[in-house]
Amino acid sequence: MRHILGLIHARRALLLMAGALALILGACGGYGGSSGSGSMACGGAYGGTCPAPTITMTSPGATVNRTVRLTASAAAMGGASITRVDFLVDGTIVGTASAAPYTVSWDSTTVGDGNHTLTGKVSDSQSQTATSAALTIAVRNSPAFSVAMAAAQIFPAPSSTATGTANLTVKLASGATSGKVTLSGVSASAVTINEAFAGASGASLITLAANGGAAGEWDVPAGALLTADQVTALLQGKLYVIATSAANPAGEIRGQITPDNVTVAFSALAGSQEVPPVTITASGVAATTVDSAANTLTVHVNSTGVDDATGAEVDTGAAGASGPKLVALTKDSVNLGHWSTELAAITASDVGNFTANKLYVNVKTPADANGAIRGQINASSTPPAAPTLTQLKSSAFSVCGGCHTGGGTSLPASMDLTPSHIYASIVNVASVEQPALKRVNPGDPNNSYVVQKLEGAATIAGNRMPLGGPFLDQATIDQVRAWITAGAVNN
Repeated sequence: MRHILGLIHARRALLLMAGALALILGACGGYGGSSGSGSMACGGAYGGTCPAPTITMTSPGATVNRTVRLTASAAAMGGASITRVDFLVDGTIVGTASAAPYTVSWDSTTVGDGNHTLTGKVSDSQSQTATSAALTIAVRNSPAFSVAMAAAQIFPAPSSTATGTANLTVKLASGATSGKVTLSGVSASAVTINEAFAGASGASLITLAANGGAAGEWDVPAGALLTADQVTALLQGKLYVIATSAANPAGEIRGQITPDNVTVAFSALAGSQEVPPVTITASGVAATTVDSAANTLTVHVNSTGVDDATGAEVDTGAAGASGPKLVALTKDSVNLGHWSTELAAITASDVGNFTANKLYVNVKTPADANGAIRGQINASSTPPAAPTLTQLKSSAFSVCGGCHTGGGTSLPASMDLTPSHIYASIVNVASVEQPALKRVNPGDPNNSYVVQKLEGAATIAGNRMPLGGPFLDQATIDQVRAWITAGAVNN
């Protein structure tokens, strides 16, 4: 009996000891993952120092301006916790976040324009710190713009050989605008900065003043300001410079103002670009604006001869191939030849297709349901300054006079394309092979038979010119197009 009672007392003693041990372990946080002060995990009274935290900065963009959102991803290790995240520009703290999400607003106007270094520093509850890899950002709060002006950026293009360059600077934070426009070959009646995307027309925002001491110079007046909304439009590529004259009150030459992230391209539309080609006298110009930072697409199409069009769209496909629709365009209720979309959302892949010249504009009619006129969008096709006819005589037209001598009664000799007679023989002169078309129709290269013959369009009669080749490269033909678009002047 005594033996049994002894065993019972011994067991009770063991239970009491186990309970006491449990209380001790509980007070210390145990040997496991508790973060209490008595824990044996890292950072606890019986554990070692926790590993350093980690931090990664998210780039706010390669180029920034005005107020910028800075963001970081940070994590503590083991039982530690994040206490703060500092954001540093060129080593100076510009903001601090103490709780996730780790983000701050930074006024980038506090530093000068140019490249700067962005880093993040994280601190944890164990006084451990870590610094992120550095990012380089370009601050541009006072961008300068150099804008080439040409008649080809106006639709319909006027008969003008004038040129111009606008050099402008805008302080984005305040909208303060300065600079000048220099014109050549035009006696301008006004020069203004207007608001509209390429291919569209908009209201005047700033009127420049003629500089009486410098011929052809027009200056932005002191104190000129853009509103915050107009600065936003500027950064979207939605402002342009235009010079008007008595001869061309709607505009003689124009230039779209484009920041680094915006590309503007102009594309001629014709039935010959359709797959298969369509025989039609209609034509048009598509002005395309792509913002590679915001991934947006803006297109304005101005066309003639397809007012009955049932649809217009931007499709994905290389020249000579058809592809799926990317963006639908909306028809203007007043100007039936005008179709457009503005700031349509596209993907980075679509921007890549634009850069690779794999987008095109297609206009459809009841007679040509798959497309009546089409224009491949060339990302580098901002209109060049139009060459003179004198320049073309020594390039595109240099070999024409060998066969087109003007000394015969039928082609080719009946057409005189010798240098001194070429203008009179082609500008506003009906084609013998296609009497419905003029050899050169000023302002309309697509419906100029000379261009069709040089390009070997499916609509021509006879052979592509120059007869038997070698044929002109497209760059040289584009110079002929530019001359015709600018009015086919005898210069």
